[in-house]
This record gives sequence, C-alpha cells and structure tokens, in this order.
Amino acid sequence: MRASTDNSVPTTEWEGPAGFERFGLAGRFAVPDARRFRSTWRGLVVDGVQIGEWSTSPISGAQRPRRDAAAVMLVHVAEGSMRYWSDGRAVDARTGTLHLLSAADQIRFAVPEPSRMIRVTVPAAFLPQEVRAATSGSVGQVPVTRVTSGLTSLVEQVLDPMFGGASSPAARAVRALAVAALEDSVPEAAEHDLRSQILDHIERHLADPDLGPQSIAAAFGISLRWVHHVFNVDGASVARHIRERRLDMVAATLQSDRRFPRIGALAERSGFAARDQLTRAFKARYGMTIAEYAERAGEGRPPAPLAGDGAESA
Repeated sequence: MRASTDNSVPTTEWEGPAGFERFGLAGRFAVPDARRFRSTWRGLVVDGVQIGEWSTSPISGAQRPRRDAAAVMLVHVAEGSMRYWSDGRAVDARTGTLHLLSAADQIRFAVPEPSRMIRVTVPAAFLPQEVRAATSGSVGQVPVTRVTSGLTSLVEQVLDPMFGGASSPAARAVRALAVAALEDSVPEAAEHDLRSQILDHIERHLADPDLGPQSIAAAFGISLRWVHHVFNVDGASVARHIRERRLDMVAATLQSDRRFPRIGALAERSGFAARDQLTRAFKARYGMTIAEYAERAGEGRPPAPLAGDGAESA
C-alpha cells in the first residue's frame, strides 16, 4: 500500500497480494487473482463532505457499515460496472448511472471489470429532515439530473491532481451542491415507501380526533410541506383520505351491527370531533343520512360511496 498527496488530494494505492491483504481490513473481499490486484482511492473531506474517486480491478465483497455516523452516499459509475445487493435486491450499476446508498447499510457488491467510481458521502445532519427521512436506507439507482451531473463534474475538478484540492475555488461549492443533488435525487420509490408508512400510521390512529397532517408531520419528524408532497402522488389530500377512511369505518359498523348505534358513539369511535361533523361528511359521501344507510344495509343493500363528495376536511 502506498499513500501520497497530489496538490492536497491524498491518494492511497493497493497493489498485489500484500496490497490486497491490507485492503481487506476494511471488509470481506475476494479477487480473481491477487497478483493482478490494483486499487486506488483519491479523496478528501471538504466542509464535512467526503468526496473521492475509486479505481479498481475486478473485486467482490461486502463493505462494513458505518454505524458511527449516519450518512448518505451518492455513487456515480464513471467507467466500468458493478452489481450490488441491498435489502435483498440486486442492482446493476452500469457506466453513467447514479446510485443512492446509506453508509449505515452493509452493501455486498461485485465489480466484474476494471472500473472507476465517484463517491460523495454527505452526513445526514446536513440534510433537510424530509430528505433525511426519505434516504434513511439505501435506495438504489436514482435519476441523473443536471444538478447531480454538475456535482460529479465539480468533484472531478476538486480531485484534479493539477488544479484541485481542498483549497481550490471549486471546493467551496461542494457541500451546497451535494445537498442540492440529494434533494434532487429523492426518488419516487423512497417517497412511496414513506407514503406507505404514513398510510399505516393513519390506519392505526383513525380513532384519534387529533390525527391530521400536522400530527403526522410531528410523528415522522418531517415538515408539513413534505407530508403533502409525498401524499399527493395520486392527487388525494391527507385530510380527505383520513375523512374517507373514517367514513369507511362508520359504514362497516352500520353493516355489521344489528342495532342502530348512537351517532355520538359512532363519531367518537371513528375520530370525528363532533356528531354534526360526522353526519355532514357521511351524507356528502353516501348521498343519504346515517339512518337511511343503516336501513339499506340491514336489507343487505349497502350503497357504495358517491363518485365524489364535497365534504369539508376532517
């Protein structure tokens, strides 16, 4: 293993059997032929953000997770290819693709050919709360955008052995652009995962009259704006979904109970703050009163909800 510095850019090289043995201290790895093994890391930390370029001959293994600090990694495959496994999923990382990984996860990978990758590691503390929540685990491949392409180009400038370094003009923009790139890279998959968690939270708290966008934001540690952003992927609002699920509960009760329940009790069990609020919302959704619905349900003919309703928010 050799370490050097070109214009304030530290470089470490591992070569041959001895180099591979030292490289293996960072995790569990395997190579086709240790005699031909060659791996180079050039990197530095700029304003708390680690940037680097990893060039390697074929290698496979698993890198140890960093449990000491929560961080998010953007990995750009500049040359070659890699396959990695995260949460049981296999992802093929080809030249030109960008991938979002969590430093806290153990990532298994296989590099089948000589490859070069650009990596940017951003501490989670630098990220807005909503982005931190959406990237708490490895996400996988994310779209390449103008912002992420700009970050990759900037990192290569900072790592340039002739003109780069931590004190170069380009280095001053690394942190801001890295955070912007992560905000730009939060993919639909991560948003849908967060939305699924919110839906589950709603189902478990329907009877709570305080359930709403603000309480959800507080429960997940995200902004109110982000709650609405994540939830509105299909055009439905959070408040409307909560109201409709509460009305579904009421309708199910009317279909299963032989005796007509008190409306006040129905409102309390389904999370409505007042019986008047329940009766108005129910009629708007089903086009009839609760008593009329109960009568139809008793005859085995429960009406379906109307195509749309104009009930006020829950």
